[in-house]
Amino acid sequence: MTSFLVSTVRRHTPLTEPSGYLYAIDLDSHQVLQRSDIIEPAYRGLDPNPRGGMRGSKGISVRHDQIAIANSMIVFRYDPMWNLLGFTTHPSCAGIHDILLHDDALWVTSARTDILFQFDLDGKLIKHYDVREIASSLKSLNWNPPLTMKARKIQEGSIDFRDPRTHREEETDNAHVNSLVLLPDGSCLISLGFIIGKDYAKLMSVKKSMIRLGIWPLILDVNRRALRFIEKRENHLDNALVVKPAKAQSVVVRISPNGEQSLCLVLTNMDAPSHSLQVLSDNSVIYLNTTSGTVIHFEPNSGEILSSTKVTNGFLRGVTILSNRFLLLGSNGQLITLDITSQRVVDQFTISYDPNESVYDVKELPLNYALPPQSLAEHFTQTTGYKDAESLINTTKSHDPS
Repeated sequence: MTSFLVSTVRRHTPLTEPSGYLYAIDLDSHQVLQRSDIIEPAYRGLDPNPRGGMRGSKGISVRHDQIAIANSMIVFRYDPMWNLLGFTTHPSCAGIHDILLHDDALWVTSARTDILFQFDLDGKLIKHYDVREIASSLKSLNWNPPLTMKARKIQEGSIDFRDPRTHREEETDNAHVNSLVLLPDGSCLISLGFIIGKDYAKLMSVKKSMIRLGIWPLILDVNRRALRFIEKRENHLDNALVVKPAKAQSVVVRISPNGEQSLCLVLTNMDAPSHSLQVLSDNSVIYLNTTSGTVIHFEPNSGEILSSTKVTNGFLRGVTILSNRFLLLGSNGQLITLDITSQRVVDQFTISYDPNESVYDVKELPLNYALPPQSLAEHFTQTTGYKDAESLINTTKSHDPS
């Protein structure tokens, strides 16, 4: 039996309900083996974003001896019997997306602050890459954001970006750093999933004002009706507006072991962030164009796109390798098996019929692992004594984050 862990996010979710789950699934039999309540992020009630934001279960990373699972501001590590080994959180690290356990380090993407972090397994910050600094060496992007913080302030955690009251999100999340992979030569590829310019930032500020005034749901309802009339199709991205006044870019940046920075891939005309880098056995790389529901297969040294395969009209996010030939992908509440040789979808498995639930990440569960607890939230409280993630963060605020 081949089992997989799948993290999900639920949009438009009341505070009384889970904002996402962690699933254990048997892909061969199309069976959900377990659905676990997640540890909810702190300050969830302060986030007006109905589509995602702080909600849900985020990145997963698996080693033979431990698993790391993130929400938007904390990474939790477990042994194969799901005993809690520890957790990592830092004031400068928020809007966590993909994570990676590698050797004795934990890499964490922070979309809220446009930073890639590397921690040791005790939670100490080792180093970071602020992509706003990288931007100055990537002039062809025509992206010149101001630096949010200097390196020392990032290290010190001088602003707690986990708390949405401390900053304006539209001024911070300008690149949406959301995925990373390490290549055999030691290079790091980073997904800047949604690089926005000044015009887009202004529109985001207007949108935030509409959300605060309660107008945005009406705009979305009118938009959905117009989409049905114009395009007459289902499963369209519900954030795709009929009128699109500004576009964004999705970019993959390579940082070599000596610190040299270069562009690997640039995708234009994005309506939604691109996601989920994955290195294949031949060292080529997969990247998911979520706007078009397309799997991009490219060569990281030359940037050549080897193939571009349309697989869905849904929200494409989450990828892992099944074999040299097959990939497992997430789209809305489905898992999709793609044959990358023939560029055909060969299997689909619906794990959730909730129209507001969407796969975030998917990773294989090793055979030596038990199924996760039915409630990771209750397990966390019983293990640590903390009532919730907010209690943990409030306690750690009194300690030196570095």
